[in-house]
Amino acid sequence: MMRIALVLLFVFGGVAIGCGSSGKNGFTPDDGGGGPGTDATTQSPDGGNTFVPTPDSGVQNVHDCRDTSQDTEGCSCGTPAATRACYTGDPKTRKTGNCKDGAQTCIKQGEFSTWSPCTGMSLPSYESCLGNVDTNCNGKVGCDDPQCATNDACKACATDGQTRPCYTGPAGTENVGICKDGVQTCKANNWGPCVGDKVPEAENCCDAQDHNCNGWAGCLDVFTLACVNAACCQSQCKSPLDNGCVCPKGSGDTQTCPEGDHVVHTGGFPGVDECCPCNDCKDINCCGNPVCSGSATCSGLTCKPLPPSCNGQVNTDCDDFPEDCDEPCCKCSSCP
Repeated sequence: MMRIALVLLFVFGGVAIGCGSSGKNGFTPDDGGGGPGTDATTQSPDGGNTFVPTPDSGVQNVHDCRDTSQDTEGCSCGTPAATRACYTGDPKTRKTGNCKDGAQTCIKQGEFSTWSPCTGMSLPSYESCLGNVDTNCNGKVGCDDPQCATNDACKACATDGQTRPCYTGPAGTENVGICKDGVQTCKANNWGPCVGDKVPEAENCCDAQDHNCNGWAGCLDVFTLACVNAACCQSQCKSPLDNGCVCPKGSGDTQTCPEGDHVVHTGGFPGVDECCPCNDCKDINCCGNPVCSGSATCSGLTCKPLPPSCNGQVNTDCDDFPEDCDEPCCKCSSCP
């Protein structure tokens, strides 16, 4: 869990998540056209079909709390009733074809104000290969869309030698990662086979390429279990250690530091982990120490003595992403 937490914080820009979780269910269009196909689609608040990225859709997450984020749902905001443009689909599809921005509103809830869900947007949906509207928002319409290359309605052609782009891989993977279009050539008024396209292959976790074309490369592919567990994607503890620091014990959710220390991660991802003495109160693991007595940063936390079974060791991920809340060797917690 510690390794996954570091990945998510690295990728999503440090979005704060509480103890709960949520998900969305979708359906898969089954009418054989050239739309997103395997991507989840839900009914939007304004009654239209809304494209929702799924782990295997090739769509990178576009939700975090930076000002430049396409979607800041749940993030704090300063002016109640203020609005902002938003979009929850693949950034490449934004304002392309039929895809349009929606809006989110700053809503006051008790002491805090947060951005509402993004509503009213038009996002990629199933593309009719006979239509003249770019509804999957890839910049191409009808039979000119490479996803329509194998559609019966698009098999006829007029001029021998004429070519067009084509793609035979799963919807949502075209031109993502290593996946690329191929070429079809017209012969005897029919389009020939798709030649030269590159479709998804098994992910190689230890290089910087996105082989399975899901939008995440190598160790950053937290949706591929093999990469979550790959040795090359684990943080290491290497000499020389910083002054006063020691290596953590264990790994993942069971990784611990001596009581009074907290984990310090350096070197990007996967990077290096060390257990270093607490000298400030930025980490929840430090809040139970005398150095943090009366610290405003630690207000609202519940801190307790460690049980004897912890042997003086504190879990390194007590401020995990998302919160674990249940680690027995977490001295301090913001969860009930």
